[in-house]
Amino acid sequence: MDGAYVLVPQRSFATKTSTVYNLIQETLKANPDIDHDRVIIGGCSAGGKFTMDMIIDYPTTFAAAYPICAAKNSKDVSDETINTLKNLPIWFIHAKNDTTVNYENTTAALAQRLRAAGNKEVHVSAFEDVHDTTGRFNDENGQPHQYDGHWSWTYFDNNECYDENGVNLWKWMAKQTKAETVTAKGTQKAFVTGEDWGPAVRKTIVKLDKAVDSTSVDASNLKVVEEKNGILNWTTGEEGIVSSDRKVTAAYTSDDKGNKVNTASEYITIEMYVSPSVGSPFIYRPSTGFNSWCNPYKLHVSLASGATITAGEEEINNLDVVADIDVEKEGKLCPQLDKWTQKSYKAVDGINYSYAEYTPKKDGKKNALVIWLHGAGEGGTDTSIDLLANEVTAMAGDQFQKDMNDAYVIAPQCPTMWMDGGNGEYQNGDKGSIYAKGLFDLIDTYVKNNPDVDTSKIYIGGCSNGGYMTMEMILKHPDYFAAAFPICEAYQDQYITDAEINAIKDMPIWFTYAKTDTTVDYTLCTEPTVKRLLAAGAKNVHVSAFDDVRDTSGEYKNEDGSAYEYNGHWSWIYWDNNECYDGDLNAWKWLGQQAKATSAVVTPTTKPTTKPGTDTKTDSTVKTGDETALIGLSFMMLASAGAYIYLKRREQVR
Repeated sequence: MDGAYVLVPQRSFATKTSTVYNLIQETLKANPDIDHDRVIIGGCSAGGKFTMDMIIDYPTTFAAAYPICAAKNSKDVSDETINTLKNLPIWFIHAKNDTTVNYENTTAALAQRLRAAGNKEVHVSAFEDVHDTTGRFNDENGQPHQYDGHWSWTYFDNNECYDENGVNLWKWMAKQTKAETVTAKGTQKAFVTGEDWGPAVRKTIVKLDKAVDSTSVDASNLKVVEEKNGILNWTTGEEGIVSSDRKVTAAYTSDDKGNKVNTASEYITIEMYVSPSVGSPFIYRPSTGFNSWCNPYKLHVSLASGATITAGEEEINNLDVVADIDVEKEGKLCPQLDKWTQKSYKAVDGINYSYAEYTPKKDGKKNALVIWLHGAGEGGTDTSIDLLANEVTAMAGDQFQKDMNDAYVIAPQCPTMWMDGGNGEYQNGDKGSIYAKGLFDLIDTYVKNNPDVDTSKIYIGGCSNGGYMTMEMILKHPDYFAAAFPICEAYQDQYITDAEINAIKDMPIWFTYAKTDTTVDYTLCTEPTVKRLLAAGAKNVHVSAFDDVRDTSGEYKNEDGSAYEYNGHWSWIYWDNNECYDGDLNAWKWLGQQAKATSAVVTPTTKPTTKPGTDTKTDSTVKTGDETALIGLSFMMLASAGAYIYLKRREQVR
């Protein structure tokens, strides 16, 4: 090695790669005569596995690696990870008769995949067994003593490792350097937006340690691979790591918020294609019925093969960007959430309720209050999940606020689901929600603590579970709310008494649902309730009944070229996009006109409207909304190709 420093960290099974990485960096800093381009890492058995973990997490830190009988199964290493190692020289040492770490599943498989990925510096010393080579130790039969097959480190220690071409490992190590690699290191933040189907990572904002030239950054120069936890089998709920190439649509130098600049910058923003099946940072777990932020969530950012970017006179041919992103907390930018504040309230029932609050600008007048109640998939304590899963952020948008003449908006969140009857299971109105008392206390206390709220303009609505709870709130408090807008609501009409119908018949109510809804049976909920209200003399009840739920942006298509079809339960998409009508009457404008202090605005009741399209295909997007079954649960996935979304039908399960 012509002289070399040797660092031997002692670690436990709980030691993280970041800890050893920091130790290496401290050692380099403390010893300026160490060549930073010639750091080589290796180890045996569990140390061999840790060697693999180190080069996977920090692929550009090392000049080479020599894992010995490494306990790293090939099946646990993604293709994307293999690709990040294709330029790293690696020498594997292993005995084929190792009964502790299987040679075929680890060394042999990894070496084969690395070579297939284009790594021309993969070497293997594969021994038939491990035996004494000194001539000093023989077994009773006179043959060289046989060691445990796992002890292949013996050959490394004795400088007896050669590859199939006769190259010696120690001499090979002495020549390894990454001096020709010019690397820009960096970190990144995900830029998250709320879409019709839920959140999406549309951009990543990469901060580098070099200011790169704007003219050298182009979408064709960059590659992004997404890696996250997801559902592998919707029938069983099996969870695992999924990965996919993200299509880069644009790239440019920017500021730290992702805004394009035309000058050199240490920030690069990479825009990526998103769709109902691509780019979500959420995982919906059938086992819990909840949405959660993906953890882990990684974006592997690299230069395309042969691509370079420039930083002044320097030509960069490698990017070392930390892949891990904490999308739940500080690892994201989401401007749609910036208008909201998360708060909590301990209600009279002793339960702590999280809620998100949007406050309108001070305008010298009293303002309406809009209450949004989430679906079952958004229960918990993180209101950002509530706001993004059903695009509640639209209610802080300019058009909604204009139609409301500026309004407060709160989005309360219950710990489980609004339809919880007290045992964690669903009820349909027969028992009532355990959260009814606490929710009303939260609402009423909020109103009392905010004298700017116009008590004649308190509106309540929500989707699915939240649609159910909207109904329970107005049935229990028919004189409190000025109007309601239940969406795909799940309160079964059979549990609503005639007296309750009579009590709410004069309340302005706008119902929304889709006829392809297979999660909530509208013939048991909305449809009979509307008929009874009209029969009781209701004059201000409106219905938007859609044939199905389709993309109306024109951006997403089914395979046959028709507008992309969502799950029929997702009729809240039409509400969020301000596409609910009864005849010529618009739901948002209607809602903003309702008030208790004066006579309610009465408009003619017309037949429920439908949207064009009667195709009844079942949507198969990954769930980001309220998808816990009330009548049936559909677990769905979809695949995409090019600009089209291809649908696959999944069986319904209870």
